[in-house]
Amino acid sequence: MKSAEDIIEKLKKSFHTPSRKDEKVKVVVVCIVISTTFWFFSALNKEDYISQINYPIEIEFDQEAYIATRDLPTRIPIEVTGGGWDLMTRSFGFNMNPITVSLDRPDESDHVMTASLRGQLTPRLDPVVINYILRDSIKFDIQKKVSRTFRLALDPSSISLDDSHRISSPISIQPDTVVWTGPERIIRDLDRVIYLEANLTEIDRDVSEEIDIPTTPEFVVPQLESALLSFEVVRMLDISDNVLISLLNFPDSTWQSSDAFAAIRYKIAETYFDAIDTARVGIVADFNDMNPVDSSIVLKVGMRDEHVEELEIVSSTIRVIKND
Repeated sequence: MKSAEDIIEKLKKSFHTPSRKDEKVKVVVVCIVISTTFWFFSALNKEDYISQINYPIEIEFDQEAYIATRDLPTRIPIEVTGGGWDLMTRSFGFNMNPITVSLDRPDESDHVMTASLRGQLTPRLDPVVINYILRDSIKFDIQKKVSRTFRLALDPSSISLDDSHRISSPISIQPDTVVWTGPERIIRDLDRVIYLEANLTEIDRDVSEEIDIPTTPEFVVPQLESALLSFEVVRMLDISDNVLISLLNFPDSTWQSSDAFAAIRYKIAETYFDAIDTARVGIVADFNDMNPVDSSIVLKVGMRDEHVEELEIVSSTIRVIKND
């Protein structure tokens, strides 16, 4: 095999030999490459270089019982001293098997001191010598994995009914609870009631809909993703009527009211409406409530069917008349 000096000498002669211009350029490039290569390998043979490397680590814990809420560190920076070849192989990740950091109760602390890892690092890096571990601790956030049952409820603002309809039954959500599992601190800070957004408008019929349960916070896993929302809806009728006024505590028959009937308006569900039944509302004029200044009485509701809604007395005042 020819020596490096022989190769260089041959290249010099080739350079001075008359030839085309592009061939001379090629010779110059080859010379530069060879010179650089010799310098590189010569430099790698030197000892006592100081460099910084990132050594790989693996953090182990019981992932059935705990959960990491941020990315775990995978390397620690170290300042080292060693030969050029050794440092180059370490820089490219060769001969650096990860060290394992085992955590028995990771929720009780948020860090591990890196000084405790020096004993594992030293034999793995030999013959490279550790000068300093450049980070004093490995930080993490690992919490207990817990489960909690939350009650499901409907956000009333997420539904709107047609003007002439009302909800006529209890609102049912099945199932009415859900279990969420996740990091202890996140689960602990959540409200115990989860409100469903139905996003239903102009409702004029009975409802039976699968409603999505709101998206869980990061790291939280839901037991289920939807629930069945159901309730009944009824059409409301607008009723106008004239009701005979009942006179209460009037002294005798010589005392009468200016009006025998009171005009009223109200709403009632069509399922409860019976055109024959006219005794759903009773209006009373109590003589004891008469205003002596103008002999007026404010009418009151004496009786009201439980299904009657939005009752209004059109003319709420009458006058008392005495017939001599």
